[in-house]
Amino acid sequence: MPKKETVQVEIRNIPLDVDTEGLGVVELTDLAGQVESFMAHTDEVDTLKQALLAAVHFAAQAYIQAQNEGGKRKEEINRVSDLVLKLKSALETPQK
Repeated sequence: MPKKETVQVEIRNIPLDVDTEGLGVVELTDLAGQVESFMAHTDEVDTLKQALLAAVHFAAQAYIQAQNEGGKRKEEINRVSDLVLKLKSALETPQK
């Protein structure tokens, strides 16, 4: 089990302690920068609303990516299953 650490990042001048959960300092710092950048480009003045918009935006991106990976996984499983059937058929065919 990976060791859980806490990393401090800053978004909108607010320090946040974030559990790493498999991510390193560099990745978490980069993600915090992406969130801050997204928040800076919203027209919303309310920081809480900016944060919520950023959370929904990044959650939607993660969801779409997970769905796409799931589709690729199914495609790979089908391809492997087809190959297994072809191999079985080839092995069962008498050799001349």
